[in-house]
This record gives sequence, structure tokens and C-alpha cells, in this order.
Amino acid sequence: MREIIIGDRTIVVTHVNTETTEHGDIQNYRVDVAGADASTTLSILRASRTVDARVMASALGTELLLGYDGSAEHGLLRNSGVREWRDENRGLIEDAWEQLQSEIAQLPPEPAGDAERTLRRAFGLNGPDTGASADA
Repeated sequence: MREIIIGDRTIVVTHVNTETTEHGDIQNYRVDVAGADASTTLSILRASRTVDARVMASALGTELLLGYDGSAEHGLLRNSGVREWRDENRGLIEDAWEQLQSEIAQLPPEPAGDAERTLRRAFGLNGPDTGASADA
């Protein structure tokens, strides 16, 4: 679990479960906004279940900043209070997102899945096991 406070609300992201697929592990997270009956799920193809800056940034970006179509119907933005709060605090949300992006830049690269690693090796984009770009 990880939380971030923006304005007068706390956004909490919690790992719910892992689904193993032929393409790799899909991590499912629950995103809640304190003081609202709004919550949603976020699914990310990644090996780690850790709620790190990457997951938090994804939650803020998809649910609050970008407001993807489904968010208005099934996500956080279906709650009118969250929509109003988002509109009033958009600058603070963007600041938090930028702070998370800075934190992400300091994190090691995410491990790549077998298929991605194979493709990267085939195109000479990385070392044999790191998943990181050879130019990095």
C-alpha cells in the first residue's frame, strides 16, 4: 500500500492480486480517494507487485489527469465530488505526478518479460538479462 496526499484528500493504492498469463504477471491494484465513495482498479503488466512511484504515477495519470473514458463511468471520476476536487486541485495533482516522475527516474529499470527480452536482444537494444537499453 502507498498513499499520497494532494490538497485535502489522500489517494491510496493497494495491491489486490496477481494474475499469471502467458504474457507475464498482471498486477491488480485498488485505487481509493479518501472522503469519497470512489474507488477503481488498475491493472499493470509487470513482475513486481510493489506499489512504487510507477504505479502511483499510473494511477494519477489514468484516473485523475487524463481522465480516460472509462474513469467517468467506472473509475474515480464517476464521483462528482472527486471530479470537483480534481478540477480545483489539478495543479497540485500535476505537481504530485511530476514528483513521482522524478522518483521514477531514480528507480532501476523494470525487469522485462521473456518475450520482451527476446525481442530486445534480437534488435540489439539491451544486454542479455537486464531489460535495460544499451544506450542507458
